[in-house]
Amino acid sequence: MKFGLSLTGMLQQPAGTDMAGAVEDATGLVRLARELGFSWLYAGQHFLSHPYQMLQPLPVMARLAAEAPGLDLVTTAVLPLHHPVEVAEQVATLDVVSGGHAVLAPALGYRDEENDAFGVPRRDRVGRMTEALEVIDLLWRSESPVTYEGAHFQLREAPTSLRPVRQPSPPVWIAASSDAAVRRTGRLGYPWLINHADYPTIERQVGLYREARAEAGHPAATDLPVLREFFVAESTEEAVRIAQPFVSGKYETYAQWGQDQALEGERSFASEFAALSQERFIVGNVEQVTADLKRYEALGVTHIGLRMRWAGMPTEPTATAMRLTAERVFPAFG
Repeated sequence: MKFGLSLTGMLQQPAGTDMAGAVEDATGLVRLARELGFSWLYAGQHFLSHPYQMLQPLPVMARLAAEAPGLDLVTTAVLPLHHPVEVAEQVATLDVVSGGHAVLAPALGYRDEENDAFGVPRRDRVGRMTEALEVIDLLWRSESPVTYEGAHFQLREAPTSLRPVRQPSPPVWIAASSDAAVRRTGRLGYPWLINHADYPTIERQVGLYREARAEAGHPAATDLPVLREFFVAESTEEAVRIAQPFVSGKYETYAQWGQDQALEGERSFASEFAALSQERFIVGNVEQVTADLKRYEALGVTHIGLRMRWAGMPTEPTATAMRLTAERVFPAFG
C-alpha cells in the first residue's frame, strides 16, 4: 500500500489567514513527507468556499513539484465546471513540470453555489463530466487532430500539440460517492477514488464497483485509492484531543455545504465527533491506526491518502504525527 499526504486541509484555511504563509507551511510538510517515504500528494478543489479561503490545486501542485521529485501529484478538478481542453492541457503541463507524475482526480461536484457561479445546471453535470473524460483522453492519446461531437463539447480538427510525459496518458482516478456514481466509474473502467464515506459503506460500494467493472468487460482494477482523516499519537486520548477541534470544524462546514447529502445513507456531518468518527476517521494510537489501515489493505486498497492537518491547525502536531507514522506505522506494510 502506498501512503500519500493530503494537502487539502493545508490549502483550505479560515478567512483572514495569510495564504502565502499557508503555502510555506505546506511546502515544509511536503519536504518532510518526501524525507519520510510518502509516495504521493493530494489536493482537492472547491470554489467560493466560505467560510474558508482555498488555494486552487493545479498551481499549488506545480509549485510543490520541485519540492517532491518522484512523488505522484494527485489533483482534483470539479470536472463539469471546466472545459476539457483546459483540463487536458493544464494536467499535461503539470505532468511535464513533474517529470511524468501528474494524476487527475475528476469529481462531479455537489455544491449549487459552484454550479450556479459557473452557469452549469445541476442536471448537466453527469453528461458534461462523461464527455469531458472522453475529450481529455482523446487529446492525451491521439496522434492526429481531434474531432469530437457531443451535447456539451465540440472540437473540429483540434491539434494535440501538448503531450503528457507519462504515456499513453496520466492516470485518472474518479472521485465518486453515491452508488450511481460508483457504478458509473466501474462501467467506464477508471480507478475509483474513495473519500468521505464510512467503512461499511465503502466495503459495500467496493462490491458494486467491482461488479460494474466486470459487467462492462473491464479487468480488475490495479489501483484502488482512498482518502481518510488520520491522526496518530502515543495515546488515543492525545490523538483525539489534538485532532478533534479541527476535524469537527471541517465537517461542520461540509454539513453546511451539503457534502453529507451527496453520500449514501449518511448521518449528518453536524453530528458529534464520536458519532461522526466511528468507522470513518482513523484517529488513535499506533496499534489502533495500524489495525484500521490493515482493514483497508485487506479490502484491496492500494493507495491511502492521509489528511493529517485541517483548517486552522498549527503545523507542528502534523509534523510530529507524520514522523510517528513513518517510524512506527509504515513498517507494518512492508
